[in-house]
Amino acid sequence: MNAVPFSTSSAPSLRHPARLAPRTLRFLRALGMFALSSAALSSAGVARAQDEDEGGGGPRRVVPAEATDTETETDSVVVAEAEGPGLRIYVVAVTMTDGLDAVAQRAGAAARAALREVPSVDWQHPDQLFLGYDDDALTRIESARARLAEGRQAYLNFELDQAAAVLEAAVADFDHSAGALEDPQELADALVFLGSSLALNGRSRDAVRVFSRLHVQMPHVSPDPAVFPPEVIERFEAARPRDASSAGASITIESDPPGAIAYVDFVARGVTPLTVTGLRGGDHVVRVSRPGATPFYQTINVRSMRSAETSAFLIDDPRAVGLNESLIAARDADISALGDTGPLRDIATVLELDRIALIRASSADSDDQVALELVVFDVATGRRLVRGAGTTPTAIGDLEPAVHHLVSGSLAAAATVRADTETSSEPVDEELPFEHHEEPAPTGGGSIVEEWWFWTIIGVAVVGAGVGIGVGVATSQGGGLGQDPNGHVVLEF
Repeated sequence: MNAVPFSTSSAPSLRHPARLAPRTLRFLRALGMFALSSAALSSAGVARAQDEDEGGGGPRRVVPAEATDTETETDSVVVAEAEGPGLRIYVVAVTMTDGLDAVAQRAGAAARAALREVPSVDWQHPDQLFLGYDDDALTRIESARARLAEGRQAYLNFELDQAAAVLEAAVADFDHSAGALEDPQELADALVFLGSSLALNGRSRDAVRVFSRLHVQMPHVSPDPAVFPPEVIERFEAARPRDASSAGASITIESDPPGAIAYVDFVARGVTPLTVTGLRGGDHVVRVSRPGATPFYQTINVRSMRSAETSAFLIDDPRAVGLNESLIAARDADISALGDTGPLRDIATVLELDRIALIRASSADSDDQVALELVVFDVATGRRLVRGAGTTPTAIGDLEPAVHHLVSGSLAAAATVRADTETSSEPVDEELPFEHHEEPAPTGGGSIVEEWWFWTIIGVAVVGAGVGIGVGVATSQGGGLGQDPNGHVVLEF
C-alpha cells in the first residue's frame, strides 16, 4: 500500500507515543474515521457504477449466447461443508517453457504458502515428504510463525523489550528450519520488525546488524515508510552495504544427482549445476533440494565481487523414490482428467493425496511476466474440479504475493468441493467463485484500529491499492480456458 510517509514535522516519533495529548488523539481518531467513511462511500459508489456498466470491473459472469440460465451438470460436483480433519491437498508446479524452472518453483512455493492458510486442509504430511524435512523442522517453523505474530503485536503495543526478545527467537527458529522454508517473506517480516524494535529501543548497533542481513539476503525488502517512523528508515539506510549498487558476488552450485533446484536466500534460482550472480557480499543461505529428497543447506560467506562454490549430495527418501521423475514428466500430462495412470496420478499416490493441484508456468508477452495456469483434480474420481489462469510479474518480491492472490480462492474452493462418484465418469469443472484475499492485519491482544499511530496515518492520507486478477473456471469438454460451451466466471478487482 502506498501512503504518505511519516514526516518529523507532521507526526510524532514512535518512541514517544505519550507526547500525544488526549485532544490530539481525539482529533486524529475523528479525522481518521471521517477519511475511512469517505473512502468507503467512494468505493461503494464506484462499485455501483461498475455493476451498472457492462464494461465495469465488478464480478460478472460471461455466458455464451447458446448457454441458458440453467446451470448444467450441477449434480456432479457440489460444495460441501468442511468437516473432520479435512482433505489432504498439495500443490506442485512445472514449467512449460524452457528457462522458467526457477519461476515455476517460486510459483509453487507461493501457492503452497497460500494452501497452508486454507482451514481444515491436511498439507503437513505431503509437504514434509515433498520438501524432505523432518518433524523437528516442522515444529520449529510453526514456533517461528507463532513468535512472529506475538513479536509483531508486542511491537505494535510499543513493548519493545518484549518484541525484540520474541522476534530474535522467531528468527532463530526460522534459521533452524531453513530446510522447510520455501518463502522468505515470513523471515523478512521477522527481521524488519526485529530491526525496528532494536532501533526504537536505542540498540542502534544491533539494529544495523539485523538490517545488514536484510540488505544482503533480501535486497527487495525494505521497511515501509508508511508503517515505520523516520528513525527506523534511517537505521535501515545506514546499514546499506557499499556494493549495493554494484553487486558482483556469485555462488556456483552443483549437486549429485544434477538437476536439483538450487535456492539462494530462500528463493529458487534454477536447476543445478548453475552459477548465481549479482549477489551482495556477505552471508548467503544456500539450499539444494529435489522432490522427495533430504535437502542440503549451508550458509556461505562471499566477499564483495568474489565467488564461492558448493556441492550437494542428495539422498531420496525410500517412500518417495521416483517422485522427482514424475514431476518432470508432469509437464506433458493431460490436464482434462487425472487418469488412472500417469505422472500426476503417481505423485498423488506417493503423497497420499485426496486432491492434487498443478501449476503450469509458461512464457508471457514480456520477459518480466509469466503466465500461470492452475488445475485441481479429485484423486478418487479423477475429475478436474478447478481450472484458472492469470499472468503475474516475475521479479522477486512481486511474483510471490501475486501468486498468493491468484490461487488462494481457488484452493479454498477446491478444499470444499465434493465430487459425486455416482454420476458420470466424465470430468467436470464446476463454476466456482474466485475470491480475492487481502493480507490480514496483525493479530494479537488488540485491534490495529486501537493503535494511536494507525489514526495518525489515516489522518494523514488514505490510499487504496488495486489488484486486477482474472480467473476462469471452465468445463473440461471445451478447448482452451474461456472457450467452453458453458461459459466461465471472470472476477476483476
